[in-house]
Amino acid sequence: MFMFLLVILLVSVLCPITSLADEGTKKWEFPTGGSVFSSPAVGPDGTIYVGSDDEKLYAINPDGTQKWVFTEIGNKVSSSPAIGADGTIYVGSNDGKLYAIEPDGTRKWVSTELGEALSSPVINSRGTIYVGSDDEKVHAIKADGTPKGGEWPCKTGGKVSFSPAISSSGVIYVGSDDGKLYAIKSNGKEKWQSDDLGDKISSSPAI
Repeated sequence: MFMFLLVILLVSVLCPITSLADEGTKKWEFPTGGSVFSSPAVGPDGTIYVGSDDEKLYAINPDGTQKWVFTEIGNKVSSSPAIGADGTIYVGSNDGKLYAIEPDGTRKWVSTELGEALSSPVINSRGTIYVGSDDEKVHAIKADGTPKGGEWPCKTGGKVSFSPAISSSGVIYVGSDDGKLYAIKSNGKEKWQSDDLGDKISSSPAI
């Protein structure tokens, strides 16, 4: 656990990634080639992964030096990466595709187009990746990059811009721009939807 690292994203043009020590002094700064609007993900070895509006995913060592940069992304990266149990990094792009990247920075696979801009992905215990999209759907992608069958993708009544949450029983919960919270079974079938909560849901649920 790299608890000594507090990574704060300063959103600006040519936004740098900044690391602060416990006492609040700056440890290092890493410039990207575009604005950063997402939170970083930190691997078990302390590597920091963050996407940028320059259409790249950066891997940064704990000392602030560049480990690698993945450049094969077709549009801005506005969502946060997720890290699988095997170290694979998953990140969505505004080109509507989900990218799987090996820990060494090479491409593992790229999904088919899943709509438009994607939410940050979440991963269940079996390695299935769930991601929301501006196409008003929640998509399920298997660990090999192919779409999961059954009732997937699950349609909601509005854009899904924020990450789903997964319960211990495997139920997926997600908010939509239609102002409703959806519960989705692992086969993609809707379990229930809430009443209208008054406005579009602009956050991820917590369980």
